[in-house]
Amino acid sequence: MSNAPELQQPNLPDPADEVGHPPGPEALWNESWYFDFADLGAGLGGWVRLGLYPNKGRAWINALLCGPGLPTVALNDFTAAVPVDPAKVQADGFTLTQWAAERLQLYRVRFDGTAMAYDDPAALLRGEPGRPVRVEADLIWHTDGQPYRYTATSRYELPCEVSGAVAVDGVARTVGAAPGQRDHSWGVRDWWGVDWMWFALHLRDGTRLHGVQVRVPGLADTVGIGYAQRTGTPLIELTDIRADTDFGADGLPGRTRLRLAPGELAGDVEVLAHAPVRLVADDGRVAQFPRAWVNVRLDDGRVGTGWMEWNRNL
Repeated sequence: MSNAPELQQPNLPDPADEVGHPPGPEALWNESWYFDFADLGAGLGGWVRLGLYPNKGRAWINALLCGPGLPTVALNDFTAAVPVDPAKVQADGFTLTQWAAERLQLYRVRFDGTAMAYDDPAALLRGEPGRPVRVEADLIWHTDGQPYRYTATSRYELPCEVSGAVAVDGVARTVGAAPGQRDHSWGVRDWWGVDWMWFALHLRDGTRLHGVQVRVPGLADTVGIGYAQRTGTPLIELTDIRADTDFGADGLPGRTRLRLAPGELAGDVEVLAHAPVRLVADDGRVAQFPRAWVNVRLDDGRVGTGWMEWNRNL
């Protein structure tokens, strides 16, 4: 890996935190469960998010699929009712179930319903309708690395292998031991007050890289949190994360130059497929939230795949 300082006692999540938490009093208090996968062999990637906003009386549900040469398929609902049980969500036209079969080790996600397909994924950022398609998925996230709990906020990340099946309009694809990530967070999240970049990358040599770069209004610099880890070596905590991304006129990300420290890791990220969403505040403010399945090539020659996201306020 490197001669960078090692995190001798990484912050481990509490298995009890896999379930829901009592909400705080803030209007934008949110609890979310996030999942993604990237199967190069199947040519399919995707991400799922359940976000609860109990003080606003609504839930956000997102399940998106994409791949090279495939339309982006999006099952989005930003006004669903807050479920009594976050493991069982029923919305207009689809269902989502998600639960820890073995806490911090195995997590199962199922969804089915009517989604929208887009030949131009940027149409999602413009708020345009797609064409209806039927989607079904049954996937398992198996932890494949060291779970990592943030110290600065209530959140943890788990690198995973993902297996299962996905079908779009009856065309089934098998997902087999694909790289993936899941995370769980709770607390205030203001999508329209802060910009950020997030990534979870899985290198072929077994290295797992994760980080977030947050741009806080009023601060000249950015805040970085993350890790570099590989089986058999101690986890290294990343504290300096830099990403320079080229965005097209349509709002979609292009090539990104990524720099991570300690460890002085650097490389180029190339987008394979897009799965963005558009986020609209109650007062009409808009944040673009492009998520993308990417490949990465580090300057030292190592390669891998994974997901990146950007929260961008217009």
